[in-house]
Amino acid sequence: MFNKTLNFLIVSLFLSLTSIAQAVVIEAEGQAIIANKNITAAREAAIRDASQQASMQAAVYVSSSQVVRDGILEIDNMQISSLGQVSNIEILDEKIIGSTLHIRIKANVDIDEGCSNGSSNNYKKTIAFAAFPLQQLSQANLGGLHNVSSELPAQLSQRFNSTAQTITYNAGLINLYPNPSQASSSQLDSGKLTSMLSTIGQLDVNYVISGVIRDISMVDPRTHAENNYFMDLYNRLDFKSKRHLRNFEIDLFIHDGFSGQLVSQKHYQTAGLWSLDRTITTGFATPGFIKQDYGQKVRALEDKIAAEISAELRCEPFSTRITQVEDRTIWINAGKQHGLKRGDKLTIYRSSTIFTPQMNSNTQLTNTQQTLIIDDVQMGFASGHINASAETYNIRAGDLAIAR
Repeated sequence: MFNKTLNFLIVSLFLSLTSIAQAVVIEAEGQAIIANKNITAAREAAIRDASQQASMQAAVYVSSSQVVRDGILEIDNMQISSLGQVSNIEILDEKIIGSTLHIRIKANVDIDEGCSNGSSNNYKKTIAFAAFPLQQLSQANLGGLHNVSSELPAQLSQRFNSTAQTITYNAGLINLYPNPSQASSSQLDSGKLTSMLSTIGQLDVNYVISGVIRDISMVDPRTHAENNYFMDLYNRLDFKSKRHLRNFEIDLFIHDGFSGQLVSQKHYQTAGLWSLDRTITTGFATPGFIKQDYGQKVRALEDKIAAEISAELRCEPFSTRITQVEDRTIWINAGKQHGLKRGDKLTIYRSSTIFTPQMNSNTQLTNTQQTLIIDDVQMGFASGHINASAETYNIRAGDLAIAR
């Protein structure tokens, strides 16, 4: 019973903490009151307390952005976080003193060393998923996968939401690429989300994820094009053969939701067995689709995409739009659901539009050196104050508050 309890605690701690980096061995003590003579419950609580102490000892770090004004170093937006992941717990000593159980443990603690760019905020980024148009529409005929362009972003949105690190919006009916074959991995129109911002701008999302489905064809196109009855029958009976492999290849683009600039681009590819008769239609992401080996491979790739991009965006700055300004008080379009709390500090950036010699517009952000201190937090918005009048620094609605 004791071993099962200990294993349960280890697994629970492993699942509840994230971000693995460097492991250290820590000894720590924990204690718990013995209630109703229940030693087992007290032992569980004491192990949990000792594990938390080990995590704190190994993984407490202080991160701050620093600003020098008039030769004086000011510490801005200080955060203390415990990021230790505890595993391999070994009980070194256990004793009862009065009505309290004391336990000493030794455990491995994996420390998250933070982001290489120095980012330390844990706010939830907001993401909108636009359509993933299919480059060759005829490839959707096999299996009736014509809904793939709108359903793929819906599936990705669900997987990102399950990470609990993002707030996602499904904009799968918005197509950024009317001609997918000409969609560049380095630009969208003039490098901006001009075709989309007017429609999706009211969402005020941090990032827009879109893409193009390059290929969902059979690896061997002859598999479902055989006119000979006996050869066709053989192909269908030999459903585990590699001749039934089907491609799934996409280009994925991440754009900044406020400026429209390209943040990152990715290429993903997988393949799986598609053994259904060519007359059978399932649609994309349906139960019939998922039963196929091909469907399982696509789902695994979606999980991989969600994990990789969530990790990448975790280290990107958190931005939110200023919605209202009144003297020293500023309201922003982010709140409790994004992880904001009273006392948090964000830097105010003034947003302006500049034009290139080719008359392409770009968004320019200028650091006002003003810190917004959050005073009140609601579910979807918050307000705070700066130390000077917003008018002095020409701060207005539409500017951004950023935490790095």
